[in-house]
Amino acid sequence: MEVVEISDENLEGFGPLLGADLSEDVKRAYFGGIGLVDENGHPEGALVYELLNSESEEDTKSRICLIKSEKKEVGDAMLGYYCENAVQEEEIAESFYTMERETDAKTLEELGFSMEKREDENLVLTLGELGESELGKKYKIPDYVDNIESLTILQYREAVKRILFKGHTGNMEDIPYLPKTWFDNNISACVSSGGKIPGLFLIRRTPSGVLIPVLLFAYGPEFKKNLVYMIQYSVQQALLLYPKDTKIKIPRKNPSTRALTDKLLPNRAGAEIFYGERKE
Repeated sequence: MEVVEISDENLEGFGPLLGADLSEDVKRAYFGGIGLVDENGHPEGALVYELLNSESEEDTKSRICLIKSEKKEVGDAMLGYYCENAVQEEEIAESFYTMERETDAKTLEELGFSMEKREDENLVLTLGELGESELGKKYKIPDYVDNIESLTILQYREAVKRILFKGHTGNMEDIPYLPKTWFDNNISACVSSGGKIPGLFLIRRTPSGVLIPVLLFAYGPEFKKNLVYMIQYSVQQALLLYPKDTKIKIPRKNPSTRALTDKLLPNRAGAEIFYGERKE
């Protein structure tokens, strides 16, 4: 057996273990993948992690996104490599996980993590359910709200830079490194005003077809109205383009996002998942 880092050179082989979405994510900044292969080079296990707070003054944390191993020694070997390399090199202070399957959580519990049940911070619903809510009504949207397909790459980068400068980073720490093409240009919305873009609503459509709101921000005197307009625009566009059974995953990492979803989607709660952590 040999522990290897998952890279462009061997990603195809690990694809069945990672799935379509994580196969794309593992290429991103702040993500890392560790795999184990047998003597014939056949993948036997995989571990994917995401670094959090790596460029801030806060302690760096790591989220274990996936661990796949049929044998305990495989999990031991991958986590051992993770501790000796990623934890040391990135100065990770704490590792944690959120898992849907109890078997995955138990694998990590056996490797020294705590384990408990809690509500998922992600709210998952279908496009059809969203269409039946208040957001699904066909409101008249001002002409200055459009999709980001109309933006040049330079306009897009400038808009993102201005928002980041105002201290808003959205739900993903690698926003500065994600190209315009990483988002669904047809349903992601923007506000145009005086040659500037004082509002963006960026939505990722994963390879498996899940829609994930990543960044919602507007500034200027009409920012509150424009936030609502962009959400309404994106919902209407999505209902036109995608099936009603399309999954939507809304991250609620901060209080403002949770307050917004509580207001727009009352009585909706996250699913029960397994959570655990370990000091490094």
